[in-house]
Amino acid sequence: MSAPSPHDVERLRRALALASKGRFRVEPNPPVGCVIEGAGGVVGEGWHDGYGGAHAEVRALAVAGAAARGATAYLSLEPCSRHGKTPPCVDALLAAGIQRVVVACHDPHPDEGGRGRARLEAAGVHVVGPVLPGEGAALLGRFREALARPRPWTILKWAMSADGRAAPLRGGGGRLTGDRAQAEVHELRGRCDAVLVGRGTLEADDPLLTCRLPGGPPDGRSQPLRVVVSRRLEGLRGRLLDSAGQGPVLLAVGRADPAEARTLEARGLQVLEVGPAEGRVDLARLLAALRERGVARLLVEGGARLHGALLAARLADQVQAWVAPLVLGGQDAVPAVEGSGVRAVEGAWRLHDPQWRKVGDDLVLQGFAQPAPAELAAV
Repeated sequence: MSAPSPHDVERLRRALALASKGRFRVEPNPPVGCVIEGAGGVVGEGWHDGYGGAHAEVRALAVAGAAARGATAYLSLEPCSRHGKTPPCVDALLAAGIQRVVVACHDPHPDEGGRGRARLEAAGVHVVGPVLPGEGAALLGRFREALARPRPWTILKWAMSADGRAAPLRGGGGRLTGDRAQAEVHELRGRCDAVLVGRGTLEADDPLLTCRLPGGPPDGRSQPLRVVVSRRLEGLRGRLLDSAGQGPVLLAVGRADPAEARTLEARGLQVLEVGPAEGRVDLARLLAALRERGVARLLVEGGARLHGALLAARLADQVQAWVAPLVLGGQDAVPAVEGSGVRAVEGAWRLHDPQWRKVGDDLVLQGFAQPAPAELAAV
């Protein structure tokens, strides 16, 4: 096996830089970057740009086209051999005629274990690496953490005015952000396996929680599972409960009256009881139940009490906060996050690796709710 050259290291660092572009868009998947180099230089680049979408190798190969035959692929992560949301990347590399693969680090997924490398080598592809295991693993801490726990990657999303209000009055809805922000939110919905709201949001906003991009969810994905959290079933109403034909709806309650549950299930709704005896919803138990149902990526769209409870219980992974150029004011206005809060600024929930972007007239702040687990990023 030939040793990697300084040129190999340079190309791998480019692949790692490309991988970082997927932050906030691909979790709980790992961010991955790919550079394809032929005899005349780089012929294709790509990165994993959205959960459930094409992987880095597939995107780079699409750019390279026929020039990929006989070329070298530089990958921030060993190519996958398993069929998940998309087909195995090993298949794409072999079909394109790649003859050499250089990887930064191994894939820590328990179903991999070097299988991708073994398949490539069995087909006559020369595989080099891991060449930069430490730098590659530094991108994988959150991926490793997500693999190790029994709940979905959980994203809290809210919109608020410049003075931090989600609504002018409790029980009052209304859209704060502009059309471009709404389009991004619908793409985010379409890239999640489930969307969750509390009963208060259901009653105030009467949402459908579907992805309403032209053509539906991106990359041919199905509509997400729509979940409502409530202490009880009685009195639940809204368009969502009448829209089972547009995608599955799950009512997660602390206490489920058997007769009421049968009535709702006859309408095509699913009912899940996830609460202790006093009827409150056990959020950790709910998230574990969603993971058992195949939900790997969960979007929580409100309300303020639910956001506060998930942050306080350390059940949130990512925050997307939209800030509209509006001032609502008023002592009765609804804050974006409620709950017991903190007693001092030093105890605040700090967003890690924050990113600000301007979208139309609005700003969006993204950050991770918990620091990257450096101890899990070790080789």
